[in-house]
Amino acid sequence: MDQSVIWGEVIDIREGEVVVETQWLGEVSIDLTAIMLLESDQEIELLTKDQNKFALSSLQVVEGEVVLEDEENLAVDELYVANPEEWEEGHGYSLEGRVTSAVEFLRGNTSTDQFNADFETILRSQRDRITVRGDYAETSAVVLSPEYDEMGEPVLDANGDQAVTKDSTPTIDNWAIVGKYDYFLSNSQNYLGVNLGVNADRFADIERRAYIGPYFGRKLFVDKTYQLDAELGLSYVETDFIEPDDPAARNASDNYFTGINLNFTGETELFDGALNLYLRQTNILNVSDMDKSIYRTTFGLRFPLLFGLEAAAEASADYDGGAAPGKEKLDEAVRFRIGYNW
Repeated sequence: MDQSVIWGEVIDIREGEVVVETQWLGEVSIDLTAIMLLESDQEIELLTKDQNKFALSSLQVVEGEVVLEDEENLAVDELYVANPEEWEEGHGYSLEGRVTSAVEFLRGNTSTDQFNADFETILRSQRDRITVRGDYAETSAVVLSPEYDEMGEPVLDANGDQAVTKDSTPTIDNWAIVGKYDYFLSNSQNYLGVNLGVNADRFADIERRAYIGPYFGRKLFVDKTYQLDAELGLSYVETDFIEPDDPAARNASDNYFTGINLNFTGETELFDGALNLYLRQTNILNVSDMDKSIYRTTFGLRFPLLFGLEAAAEASADYDGGAAPGKEKLDEAVRFRIGYNW
C-alpha cells in the first residue's frame, strides 16, 4: 500500500488478483488485498470460491471488501473469478491443449532424417480433470556406400560417375501415451487419481511397457504465475520385450513389478507471460530392485508467436533401469519445437 494511483480498465479478477489494462504500462496485476480503493463503472459478475454469483452494475472495492448494495460486503479473499465461464460455474468442461513437432533433414556423406511430435490435451471441470499426453520420435541415418563389381572395380552410373548405394538405418524409434484422471476433493488443492501409460522403444528391445495405478495428488502452488502438482501412488508395471527370430539370441525376459509412482508437473510464467517454463517428471520406483527403476524428466521454455502458434526449446532425460541387457539405459535429447495451442 504505497498510495500509488493507477488508471485503466479492469479486464480480469482471478485467484486473488485484479488485472488492469493501462495506457502506458500495459496489463498490470495487483493483489486485491493491497488495494485501498478500486472503482469501476463496468458491469461485472463475480463468482466466489463457494460458487455464489453476484451480478453488479459497477464495482467498488474498499480496504479488502467488495461493496454490495443490499447485502453484507464480500471479503476479497472469498472471490474466485470475474465474469466466469460455464465450466467455472460447475457446468461442463474447459478444453486446452497443444501439439508440437520437430523435424530435421541433414544431407551430405551421411544423411539423417529426424522427426518428433507430441501432444497434450486437458479437459477440466470444477469436479475433475482428464489429461492425455503422447509423443513419438523416429530418426534414421542414410549412409552412401560406393558400389564395386566382383572384380573390385567401381560401378559407374549413366553419367559415368561411380554409383552409390543408399542404406537407411533407423536409429531411434519410440512412442509413449499417458492418460490421467483426477477427482478433486472438498479441498480442491487435493485430488485422487489414476494413471495409465503405454510406451515402446525398438532400440531398447521394449515391444510394449504398460503401467497403471492410483495416486494421491496435491496442488502445491496454484498461483496464476506458479503452478506445481505433486502425486504419490502405486503403479503396476509390465514389460514385454521384442523376441528375436532366433530364441537363443534373446537377452531379456518379460517381467512385471509393483512400484511407487512419484510425479511432478509444473510451470511458471516469466516476464509477464512472455515466456513459460515447464516441467514434467515421472518416477516409477522398483522397490524390489531400485536399479531397475524408471525416471523420465522433461523441462523446457516455450513462448507464444502469432495466431496460437508457439515455439519451444526442450530438454529431456529418460532413464530406463529395466531396459534389456546390453542396451543403453539413459536417453538424452535437446529439441527445438514449433506448434499450436488452444
